[in-house]
Amino acid sequence: MNLLILGGTRFLGRHLAELALQAGHEVTLLHRGRSNAQLFPEAEHRIADRDDAAAFAAALGRVSEGGTWDAAIDTSAYFPRQVAQAAALLADRVGQYQLISSISVYASFDGLATDESAPRLTLPGAEQAQAVTGANYGALKALCEDAALEGFGERALIARPGLLVGPWDPTGRFTWWAERLARAATEPDTEMLAPGDPLGPVQCIDARDAALWLLHQAEACTGGACNLTGPEEPLTMAGFLAAGQAALAPQARLQWVDEDFVLAQGVAPWSDLPVWLPAVSSGVHRADIGRALATGLQCRPLAQTFADTAAWAAQHGGGPQPIAGGPPRPAVGLAPAREAALLRAWHARG
Repeated sequence: MNLLILGGTRFLGRHLAELALQAGHEVTLLHRGRSNAQLFPEAEHRIADRDDAAAFAAALGRVSEGGTWDAAIDTSAYFPRQVAQAAALLADRVGQYQLISSISVYASFDGLATDESAPRLTLPGAEQAQAVTGANYGALKALCEDAALEGFGERALIARPGLLVGPWDPTGRFTWWAERLARAATEPDTEMLAPGDPLGPVQCIDARDAALWLLHQAEACTGGACNLTGPEEPLTMAGFLAAGQAALAPQARLQWVDEDFVLAQGVAPWSDLPVWLPAVSSGVHRADIGRALATGLQCRPLAQTFADTAAWAAQHGGGPQPIAGGPPRPAVGLAPAREAALLRAWHARG
């Protein structure tokens, strides 16, 4: 195939580009040139900020300049105006358009399994937003989906990833657990805090598995919306940590600490204890992935993702990575001293 990737040098896009090139596809990367611009010299690089309409149009060029592709995979659209502009320039020049959206588009996760037909978020005035925040991210992605369907119709694939994990993850969330377990492997008789209900649900997907699925959908020219997370079989918090132990620290002792205690100590789910969510919010980890599985999604063993992530973090540093030219990402994960203090307080209460 001849592929256009909007983005392609940071995380999911990086894996997409690498896997596509390994498969023998021709790859064009359109990006700002600010993050890892030296990657993939065998690909064609077109440099432009998509918020500069004239530069973006010039970078895409004309059909006579090699401006047609079998599929365009858009990993960097956060505003509906960006998708609308891409549609205006690419609708008659690509076979398929893939929008990387998010399960954050859903209005709620109250059901046992949220499928692609569930209501999405709306936010008055979101169309005029000039910055992405935690409050408007989901609504903006929902508007991006609408713009993709309007511009490309049945040729639009709306991929809604859950928590993407693995090497090159810029958020540091999953990586914190990999590094914590790797540290436990060096500590004799170490005890680790395990939060909440061991049977609480967890969902995440290795970005490499997500990328492989997206490339397969480009070949099949799939359309419609699809939740994109994993693993293939239901996973619990106990299973999540057991996979990490198996890969990195079999001797680590988990101390399960009740959800109410953790929250009462001011521990923030998702940030202080990444991946973990309390029961009231655990529906986020119950997205229905039947459609993705039916269209070929395969997930590697979670233990492999833990091992690969720990190895990458040891070599490159796995903490939150700032976006070039943007603000620093907030820190994630409990500091060792705070984790130890929480465990002491838990044991002291008898």
